[in-house]
Amino acid sequence: MSKKKSSAEANNQLMGVVAIIVVAVFVVGVIIIFAKSLFSGVEPEVPLGLDTATVTNAGAADTPAPAAKDDDSSEKDKKETKATEASKETTTTKAEEQKTLTVQYYAYLRVTPEPEGEAIICMSPGIVVNVLSDPDENGYIQASFDNNGTMLSGWVHTDYLA
Repeated sequence: MSKKKSSAEANNQLMGVVAIIVVAVFVVGVIIIFAKSLFSGVEPEVPLGLDTATVTNAGAADTPAPAAKDDDSSEKDKKETKATEASKETTTTKAEEQKTLTVQYYAYLRVTPEPEGEAIICMSPGIVVNVLSDPDENGYIQASFDNNGTMLSGWVHTDYLA
């Protein structure tokens, strides 16, 4: 009889340990699920479907570094280099002629120059816009900017620009 009692006690202890382990695993799982839902807003990428204009440094990543050349480069390479430098100077001159302003606060680019006008996109601070017109009587200017390769134009209030 004592062997049966000690065996039953050992089984009860084993069942108790197993129950504690199961409860611990369950609690850890609940904590992980809670933490994921609590910190779900901390995403490294913009969620799909969110239409914002943000400043990116994509141009720097897309521009390849110049390759090192040997001292005995051909005449053709020298001509191509001069042509490239000339086109860069022309591009810079054209960009300097166009007046630009920078978005200082989140601002809507609108279809019409009025607060009730349909919003095209919300521009983030730091966006550089090209000024296309003088301010109207309500303080709106017509502006355009490059939104990741797509030129967008509309109206923005001058209070948001500097």
